[in-house]
Amino acid sequence: MACRSEMSVKKGPVTLLSVVQTANKLRLLIAEAESVPGPILEIGNTNSRYRFPVGARRFIEGSGMRRVQHINARWVGHIAAKLKKLASLLRMDCV
Repeated sequence: MACRSEMSVKKGPVTLLSVVQTANKLRLLIAEAESVPGPILEIGNTNSRYRFPVGARRFIEGSGMRRVQHINARWVGHIAAKLKKLASLLRMDCV
């Protein structure tokens, strides 16, 4: 029998980051949210429930996050300002 371990991000403020490729360059997609309690998918991988200030549907439709890949980075705490500075130093677009 396989051993499954479900993990989630610490509850509270979080920052999500995805690196996506546009026609000719890379772009950072950054979002701040809240990791909230609730059921998670039992898939044997890290996953969490997030609450976005604008709501999930508006967030997905309006933020460019539709292009987020399956794998993205998550940080505990809100660090979008630091990631925007990094994007500027690397001369990358940031959304």
